[in-house]
Amino acid sequence: MTGWFATRQLEAGVYLISEPMHVNSFLVDGSAEAALIDTGLGIGNIRAVAEKLASCDVLAVNTHYHFDHSGGNHWFAQRLIHEVGASAIGQAVEPDLYRRYTEFIADLLEALPRLRALDDQFCHFLTEETMPRALPADFDPAGWSYMPTTPTRTLREGDKLELGGRSLTVLHTPGHTPDSICLLDERNGVLFGGDTINTGPIYAQMPDSDIQAFAKSTRRLAELADSVRVIYVAHFARYAADSHFLAEVADGFERVVAGEVALRQAADGFSGTVQEACFERFSIFIPPAPAGA
Repeated sequence: MTGWFATRQLEAGVYLISEPMHVNSFLVDGSAEAALIDTGLGIGNIRAVAEKLASCDVLAVNTHYHFDHSGGNHWFAQRLIHEVGASAIGQAVEPDLYRRYTEFIADLLEALPRLRALDDQFCHFLTEETMPRALPADFDPAGWSYMPTTPTRTLREGDKLELGGRSLTVLHTPGHTPDSICLLDERNGVLFGGDTINTGPIYAQMPDSDIQAFAKSTRRLAELADSVRVIYVAHFARYAADSHFLAEVADGFERVVAGEVALRQAADGFSGTVQEACFERFSIFIPPAPAGA
């Protein structure tokens, strides 16, 4: 455990750097460079944590431009993002978003004693990298804001990040956002799913989301399942999934697009009411039904 962050080596050359129950970032360490996939909320110096784990210089790669994946970009000299999201990380984020997310953190911490008690009694699931913790003592939520940056390199479909002994291929997977990418380490069978694949609610309800594009992107990933051993995902306590999960998610999106699944009213944690399609190992959030529908 390192203050706000928790770390764990997941396999040779791959480390989890977690802001537990918030964002899972992943460090991929090569012999020439290391890539930190997503830079988190901007609470604490994630670069300092990554550099303690890496054997060489660390560059930042954003799976998309949302603040919880690019909030720590300003710590890094090298910042990579898909070309569609390049301008977005240079723009300010609505201040009220930080207020709402701070309230979400407070609600999570208020519920934590109950969660720990249930886990201790029944589940024994929580570990250092999945246990929420209080905000750092020197962090002022009232002053929390996004620090805009500019990319030092933009990415396109099929680009390869050669790290020395490890290669990450860029897969453009629009849906959650227009610039969303996944990164595939084909040699080692590792897929980094960003917010395209998640083990809890998958967010397709955002103003910049496109559920039709999401369905196409997840089906594309499902067709790569034979070359995938494990998927590492950016949110929730189940930060790793098996390759069969890709087909489950693709099937789910296609059923939602076709109107073949029941929807229930839900809340997405900090921004409002949504509709939720529930499946066995995940769910999909879509926008609320129009008034009067």
